[in-house]
Amino acid sequence: MSRAVVGRWGKSLAVRIPGEIADAAGIVEGERVEIETHDAEIVIRRTAPRFALEELFRGKTPEEWRALYANAYDWGPDVGREAVEE
Repeated sequence: MSRAVVGRWGKSLAVRIPGEIADAAGIVEGERVEIETHDAEIVIRRTAPRFALEELFRGKTPEEWRALYANAYDWGPDVGREAVEE
């Protein structure tokens, strides 16, 4: 267990996270975290990564993505009014 001193950072309070704690939690400088309280205790948690669509689909054209996943799922044969003769 590490100990830290609560200080002031502008109008907010601040705690410096010791390096070994940050390393063990996998937290790096600039990373966003969630902070909440439970029964008068403070919980700091890494946030889930958030991506923009541009980041997720970077590197391929829309045509390349369509070709890559064209047969990714078999919906089964057409039934009822969705059956279309080609």
